Amino acid sequence: MKGIFYAVGVGSGNPLELTLHAKQILEQADVIVTPVKHANADSVAFAIAQQVADMRKAETLKIVFPMKPSRDYKNDLRSGVLFPIIEYLKSGKMVAMITLGDVSVYSTASYVREIIAESGYQTSVIPGISSFSAGAAAAQLSLCENQESLLILPAVQSPESVQQAILQADNIIMMKAGNALHWLIPMLEESELLDHTVMMQNIGMPDAYIGKPVIREKSYFTTLLIKKGSLES
Repeated sequence: MKGIFYAVGVGSGNPLELTLHAKQILEQADVIVTPVKHANADSVAFAIAQQVADMRKAETLKIVFPMKPSRDYKNDLRSGVLFPIIEYLKSGKMVAMITLGDVSVYSTASYVREIIAESGYQTSVIPGISSFSAGAAAAQLSLCENQESLLILPAVQSPESVQQAILQADNIIMMKAGNALHWLIPMLEESELLDHTVMMQNIGMPDAYIGKPVIREKSYFTTLLIKKGSLES
C-alpha cells in the first residue's frame, strides 16, 4: 500500500498558533521531513512544531533544498532531491513535510506536493497561519477593508517592478524584504508611503519587531505591510 504525503504549515513562529489539524498529522506521521539550507543546519519549522506536537515516534528526515529564485525550480526538485521521500512513500509510510507559515504562500512544500502527486501518490495540504496574517494581528491592523485590494509580492524583484506593483493595489504585503530594505525605504519615503508602512520581522519569535521600517539585522523573515488605503481614511 502506498503512503500518503502531507504538506504541513506550522505558522509564523509562535508554537501556540500551530493548528490542531497540523498537530494531529505531525503526531501520526511516520516520517517528518524538515527542509534545511545546508546539511548541518537546524530547522526553525521543526523547532516550532516540537514545542506543541509530540513527534518522538517519527523518523526525522533532513533534506537540503536549493534556495534560489528559479523558474525551473520544480525541475530542479525532480533531479533526485525528493528520492528519499519517494522511497518512504513506496514502503507505505505516512510522510509529513513541515514548512513555516502557510503551504500556499511561497512555500517549497507546495512544489514538493505537486511533484509527489504527479508521481502517483496521495497528497494532502494542512494550512498554517501566514506570517503576514500573524503580523497584522500582532500590529492590530487590518490587511484590507471594504472594497480595498490586497497585493502580495516578494521583494526579490527589481525596484522598478516593485514600484509598478505598488501603484496597482490599496494594500501591499511585501515578503522576503530583509535584503531589499536599503532601496525599499528610500523608495517608500520618496513615494510618501513610509509613514503608512509597518515592518514585521521574526513574527512569533522572541526577537520579533513590529514598527516603522528601519535597517536592522538582516532577516529572511521580514515583511512590509504598506497601507495605501489609509491615505484616504
